[in-house]
Parts: sequence; C-alpha cells; structure tokens
Amino acid sequence: MNQFKYVSPENKEEALKILKEEGVNACIVAGSTNVLPDIKIKKLSPKILVDITAIEELRGIDKKKDKICIRPLTTIAELANSELILKESKVLIQAAEQFADPLVRNNATIGGNLVTASPAADIAVPLLTLGAIIKIESVRQKREVKLKEFFLGPGKTVLQDDEMIVGIEFEQSDINKNGYFVKLGQRKAMAIAIASLALNLKVKQNKIIQIRIAMGSVAPMPIRLTEVEEFLKNKEIKNGLIEEVINKISEEVNPISDIRASEEYRRYISGILFKRAFEKLIPY
Repeated sequence: MNQFKYVSPENKEEALKILKEEGVNACIVAGSTNVLPDIKIKKLSPKILVDITAIEELRGIDKKKDKICIRPLTTIAELANSELILKESKVLIQAAEQFADPLVRNNATIGGNLVTASPAADIAVPLLTLGAIIKIESVRQKREVKLKEFFLGPGKTVLQDDEMIVGIEFEQSDINKNGYFVKLGQRKAMAIAIASLALNLKVKQNKIIQIRIAMGSVAPMPIRLTEVEEFLKNKEIKNGLIEEVINKISEEVNPISDIRASEEYRRYISGILFKRAFEKLIPY
C-alpha cells in the first residue's frame, strides 16, 4: 500500500483535472470492493488512488422528464431501496437484491460495477435490457455511450484514461417496468454468477411487441441477445415457442469453461434461465 498515493478531490472538476494530469497512473476509487482486493493480491500496479466518495453531485437517483437518472456513486443498497427504481424498473431492483451480501451492497457503487467490466457484472445485465446510456466526462469533452457499446471485453471499456462516468440513464417506459432478473450461482450469497439473465417485455393481445434480453457470464462481456430478440419480435405466444428460443439462445451465447461451470452447462442453463424469466412475466 505504501507504493500507492492517495488524493480526495472535493468536486467533479477537481477530479477530472487530476485524471487529465495523471492519465494512466490514476485509478478512481469509491466503494473499493474490487480495488482493495486487487491491491492485496498485487493485481493492480502502483497508482494514484483518486477517491471520489466526497463528490455529492455524483450520488443519487432522480427523474428528469421521461428519463431515470442514476449517478455513479449510488450504492447497490441505495439502488435496491429506491422507491423510484421499484416503480420504474423492477428488474434492476431484483438484480441489486441478489448482489453479493448486505455489507458489500452498502459499499459497492453502480459506477464501479460497470467500469470493472466483469463478464459477470450483475448490475450491467438489467441495465442492458433497460437500454441504458452511460454519460461520460473529461476536461476535454462530454459524451454519451450506449451501455451495449460500453464494454469491449473482460476488464475493458471505452473509457479513456482521463474520463469518468458521471451518470447512467434509461427511459421511463412500459417495457422497462415489466422485467425480471434471474441469476444462477453456486450458493445464495457472495456467489459470482455461473450465468445471469434479464428480460424486459411488452406484450399486446398475446403477441410480443418489444423484447430485450441480456445475459452475464456467458460471453467475454455482458451481452444483449439481439438475434433472439429479433426472432421473437411480433411472435405470437404459443406452445413450443420457448423450446425454439432455448435452441437459439444456446447458439448466440459464447461461454467458456472455468472452475464454476463448463461451457456446455452454461449453454444449457442459458435457455433454462430465459424460460424461468419468461414464465414469470407471461404465465401460460
């Protein structure tokens, strides 16, 4: 730890200035639920730790016109306990409630969960089905990136060395209110997902009008199953449909084998998770 320097900017502008000056040598920290373990096992090389927890403008959840706005320092516990999120996005509540344990949820932030860019990032999966937009800033520019374009691979995002997330937004809409999140782990608490799935759905007269499906731990990054979505659009809900979808999901995911599960098992369970989520939203 002695090799790491520490600074605590008081506002966003000061933080962005430090990132500009230090570039690749800077590492933003907040909840530190990932950073501290990485330091202990020497996975993270000596850097300047930029602690942004004092920046209140980067914390909180609110609504602006037809958009729900979540700032990056919002903790997973705050997300899980938000009445606004409960009203507008149950799928996000469900994911937050299954995130690690209460101690970790009280410290881990939504921004940290995204920038870590783990293929198993629990919060990224429902945010993908919500069509979330990531608001990014640096001294030189402000930009917005669709979450489905934010991840580049395991541990990699589109963020440049001088940039930071300043907000996450998604639309207030009927489809975003009707969602379900399901996660499979080796135990109920503190388990990295073997596979996870979020589903948001809009149905009219027994026909699928809109559908968004996202999964974690079945590819190098959290992904939207766009091919399956396209197949299901305007489909009538009838017997045999789920079996067709299960086969298509197994073709679109791209899992690996690791100590938690084999590639074959992840392909198999991906379809089962979809079936569970779909039947929760549309019992038939």
